[in-house]
Amino acid sequence: MSIITFRCDSYPDQNFFILRLLQSICVIFFLLLLSVCFNSAYASCTTSGSTSATYTYTAANLNSDATVTLTGTISCVEGTSAVKYEKYICMKTVFTGSTTANSSVTLPYTVTATVGGAGSTTTTQTSDNWYGPVATSANSNNTLPYSVTIKVPARSGALTAYPTGTYVGSIQLYWDMQGASSTVCEAKSGSSGSGWDSGTVALTANYVVPTYCLLNSTSNVDFGNISDIGTTTKDYTANGAIATTCNTGTSYSIYLGDGNNRISGGYRQMTNGSGLYIPYQLYQDSSYSTIWDATGGTTAIGGTGGLSKSGNGSSQSSPVYGKIPKGVSISTTPGNYTDSVVVTVTY
Repeated sequence: MSIITFRCDSYPDQNFFILRLLQSICVIFFLLLLSVCFNSAYASCTTSGSTSATYTYTAANLNSDATVTLTGTISCVEGTSAVKYEKYICMKTVFTGSTTANSSVTLPYTVTATVGGAGSTTTTQTSDNWYGPVATSANSNNTLPYSVTIKVPARSGALTAYPTGTYVGSIQLYWDMQGASSTVCEAKSGSSGSGWDSGTVALTANYVVPTYCLLNSTSNVDFGNISDIGTTTKDYTANGAIATTCNTGTSYSIYLGDGNNRISGGYRQMTNGSGLYIPYQLYQDSSYSTIWDATGGTTAIGGTGGLSKSGNGSSQSSPVYGKIPKGVSISTTPGNYTDSVVVTVTY
């Protein structure tokens, strides 16, 4: 670059303001000249395609890998020329591996990515690590395809309900092309590449956890063998359980239906299928004082017949207390007597 020297001679005092004006013009002209020199060859890469996507959890996909894939193209221009690319390319992603938090809970995630042939859609990437160089694979119009997949792995072990909210995973995607070396990435770890053939784009994966409850399992209420004939001479009791999982702080109610057989004398009934019955009842408490049914309606939380609880994010077990009371009439015909009760969780 040539050196430009500006000379400003002394003027009589009466020309002081003219002198200051000329000096200002000199400085402005010099700054404009520098701007032209340093920016005339500048160019940038632009992207088109998806840079943000959302995954919504449901009861059906809660125990599956939660994946978000973002795809698009990159166009790079040197100066005023048409879209072009270099012979080789390197790429990297920068990320934390944990989403933003809700109620102090974050979701872990992994990243796989490719840009113009560099990277991999099957190998989990290490943050801030350059992959390549490889021979650049461009589209027919010289644009570079990119694909980035962010995955929250399926959970193992006990079922857990994440706190309600949106969890955000942020990824910065970088690429840097080069025309000479096919063995070493010119950009180093911690750097972002340079020149017309490099660039970056911010990507976002949103994971939405709605309010939900799951009915995990139920266990049978098995009264075993009844030795009485015609009338029970004692109480026969048995316990079962209902396991549910709900978000922390989620209010919900569990209701039990009347069973497959008609209610008689205030009792549910088991049958052997031939019109013969054994009466029984299901309760919320071990003192057998609160009948567990669907009074109040299964579409509302807090119905008088249901058991109301608050979720804690983990599996909660609710005991079911069954009783065939002393002094009730029962079938005199031997056999297996059963009934099926519908369990409804409302939240």
